[in-house]
Amino acid sequence: MTFSVRIVIIAACTMATIATAADERSAPDDAAKREFFETRIRPVLIQHCYQCHSADAKTIRGGLLLDSRDGVIQGGESGAAVIPGNPDDSLLLSSLKHESFEMPPDRRLPDSVVADFEKWILDGAVDPRQGGTTIQRHTIDLEEGRRFWCFQPVLAPDVPDTQDSWCRTDIDRLIAERYRREKVMPGSDAAPEEVLRRLYFGLIGLPPTIDQISHFVQQWQLDPDKAIAETADELLASPHFGERWGRHWLDVTRFAESSGGGRSLMFPHAWRFRDYVIRSFNDDKPFDRLVREHIAGDLLAWETEARHDDQVTGVGYLTLGPTNYEQQDKELLRMEVVDEQVDTIGRTFLGLTLGCARCHDHKFDPVPTADYYAMAGIFRSTETLTPGNVSGYVTTSLKADSDAQRMEAWQTAEAALTTEIKALKKQLRVTRPTVEKHLQAASFPGIVIDDEQAVFEGEWTRSSFLAPFVAAGYHHDQAGKAGRRVRFEATLPASGMYHVRLCHNYADSRCNRVPVQVHHADGVTVAEINQQLVPADGVFSEVGVFRFEAGQAAMVSIDAEKSGPGVIIIDALQFLPVAKESSETTSTDDADARVKTAALSKRLTKLEAELKQHAKSKPTVPQAMGVRDMPEPADWHIHIRGGIRNLGDLVPRGFLSVATASDAAPEITVGESGRRELADWIASPDNPLTSRVFVNRVWLKLIGEGLVRTPDNFGKTGRLPTHPELLDHLAFTFVHDDRWSVKKLIRRIVVSRIYRLSSSPSPADPDNLLLTRGFRRRLEAEALRDAMLQVSGQLDLQTRGGLTIRRITAYDNGYDHDGAGDRFRSVYVPFFRNSLPDVFLEFDIANPNLVTGRRNVSNLPSQSLFLLNSPFVMEQSEHAARHFLQTASADPAAIDHMIDQAWLTAVGRAASDQERLPVVQLLNAHGHDSHSAWTAVFQALFGSMDFRYLE
Repeated sequence: MTFSVRIVIIAACTMATIATAADERSAPDDAAKREFFETRIRPVLIQHCYQCHSADAKTIRGGLLLDSRDGVIQGGESGAAVIPGNPDDSLLLSSLKHESFEMPPDRRLPDSVVADFEKWILDGAVDPRQGGTTIQRHTIDLEEGRRFWCFQPVLAPDVPDTQDSWCRTDIDRLIAERYRREKVMPGSDAAPEEVLRRLYFGLIGLPPTIDQISHFVQQWQLDPDKAIAETADELLASPHFGERWGRHWLDVTRFAESSGGGRSLMFPHAWRFRDYVIRSFNDDKPFDRLVREHIAGDLLAWETEARHDDQVTGVGYLTLGPTNYEQQDKELLRMEVVDEQVDTIGRTFLGLTLGCARCHDHKFDPVPTADYYAMAGIFRSTETLTPGNVSGYVTTSLKADSDAQRMEAWQTAEAALTTEIKALKKQLRVTRPTVEKHLQAASFPGIVIDDEQAVFEGEWTRSSFLAPFVAAGYHHDQAGKAGRRVRFEATLPASGMYHVRLCHNYADSRCNRVPVQVHHADGVTVAEINQQLVPADGVFSEVGVFRFEAGQAAMVSIDAEKSGPGVIIIDALQFLPVAKESSETTSTDDADARVKTAALSKRLTKLEAELKQHAKSKPTVPQAMGVRDMPEPADWHIHIRGGIRNLGDLVPRGFLSVATASDAAPEITVGESGRRELADWIASPDNPLTSRVFVNRVWLKLIGEGLVRTPDNFGKTGRLPTHPELLDHLAFTFVHDDRWSVKKLIRRIVVSRIYRLSSSPSPADPDNLLLTRGFRRRLEAEALRDAMLQVSGQLDLQTRGGLTIRRITAYDNGYDHDGAGDRFRSVYVPFFRNSLPDVFLEFDIANPNLVTGRRNVSNLPSQSLFLLNSPFVMEQSEHAARHFLQTASADPAAIDHMIDQAWLTAVGRAASDQERLPVVQLLNAHGHDSHSAWTAVFQALFGSMDFRYLE
């Protein structure tokens, strides 16, 4: 055996001996720690924790199990509950202290128990419990998530090269291929009157007139394809197109003109966003630009003032959501706004429920909590709220609509006033100390009686707020007069003539008629002093010259009840012998300083009043609701389990990892929030979601159902597309061929054969999943109201935008929607979260608190009752009858023609024989020109299914 080997063996034996000795010493320590756990820790866990945090609990709160060692170490949704040796970072201990969470929730355990847990964790958290249940955690596999259909890149599918004469467009060819695979046939085309009604309501939200119906039917007979294409082009160019499609988009952007929450504040500037949306659709603004303006309009470059105004108005999308501005927990309010913005953007543009990842990783979609807070960091770096007991919202001044010259002149005048005021204040800081240091009674000639020696009656207040004053200060009456009097008395040393003078400060708030009553040797004299004026020497105002006898009391009094309005100042009173009036008991410099100070103060008071009045004349600058970047944008933390103040790791600002080409964090411009980069990412042609989500919305509005029937949810809990190739074809051509043109997308769909299919049921396709027929649709609330107004001749088509709220108040509750002037289109009717017209509520208007891609369509008895009893419907029926009789012939021989005219006007087709018979009987009984009879006819038409439904 070599020397080195022997050394190794000896060392090994020595180490074994040391280890054995250490084990023998540590055994009692471990036993003591186990005993500590069994006697001081486990009983507390059993008594206070197992009810919610054990395998036997009905509901395991927070995904945390505390009935086994493995469960404690694994922790819950918020992470490990205990970190052995590190009590400061152990969530269990902070929860027992009621810092991060509150466990148990009903009360805090005694300090001695909390101290036991702290000692147990510090000593290594020895826990002899073995086995037990652990929870299988939900994990997100981004690579697996990217294989889900909506996260796949949008590619142009191969369009079948079919020669089927039924097909008109590639849309038809893709659908016809599905017919072939499923072995079904499409239904027949709808009648031309039905197609035209579908076009008019679909594109501009109004019914066609009799002349438009007649012209279209004639064109249809010659060439149906040309008739549809020409009509579509005409309607797409109409200003009413933007009113119809703008309203669709306002549903998605959860537009309203009040805040909801609390006492629902009115938004007096919200109409600008509504008009901006309508204008954008009329101008066929590329959709990717609309996206960028909605998310980052204030950060984009602009070439013209009109472009600037469009952009800063468009970003109002971020601030128009439902917000309780009265929330007093401002940090909670801030995060509620951020959450609403993140969730709304997810649903609007991406078709994802991002809000589900606020408290934990998304349960269904590949969206980790870190991605949620990466986007939340962007919006925490964005200022939406302004401070206040009731918070406000950010507004931005518009440029194109403001009077630039008037504003420039106003700003020049304001600057001049401000500059002079600053200069005067600077001068006063130099002159006032010189004057004020001499204002002592002994510094003045004659006899000076300070207000401290006067006799006061009633409530007077001492003050030293405004110089000049003699001695310590002065008294004032607080502008209250009743019962307030004051009296000065003095015994003069020699007989003769005396000046009586009163010391007071001066301001516009002072009394301009102070009655000073002087009791002198020749009687009583009352003189008035205007305390708004500067005294002659800056300190004393002259009351008058009077004769007094030596040894007799000289008395001067003031009765506030006999004065004018304003505050009366009572300071010192001076009796100055006439012989001494020119005596220089004070320096000429001091006297000059007092006069100078008085003049400066008077000028300052005048200028400050002018500035205040000038502020009232400021030209009105149009404002738009919006947002702006915070001064110091920054990344933000994960909020553990969504808790407002329970912060976890810091997360770099970014987007959705699953829909991004690489996992690398995006480059956020230094000093910016990241909204501009977010907008670019959403509006990118490479984003797999944005184009699919939008074209699906357009398809839904035109056809009646989306290719994805959950338009706001493309995730795993949503519906799969019925025609994925068609969806990708539309999305690809929308972006690459039509350059995000909404009008071109709409035209592609309405000129297809599928658009004109009749809605007659198909036994082979009862749910119309294969699109073998059209969808029968009820008119939306706005179209229903507008159609009634058009038929009645009352619709105002000239009012297009602007502020339509008749009276701006703080809150929207109780707003009267029955104003006589509200005959403009429904999109312009004031849209409040807490106060909407009955016709909107009855016929399923979009909930403005939510992103609404597809409105609920109910069928309730109350709707028929509304059309039967509503004052609005009855009024429009009367107007319709009067309007109809003014234009239609009342010749009894033409009665059938009159009835057809009424039907064509209201429901877009001629009356059937079955419908005509009871109307003829009614008119024969009351007269063919009976206003009441025709009123009944039109109310019946307004209440009919054919009026309410397309086909």
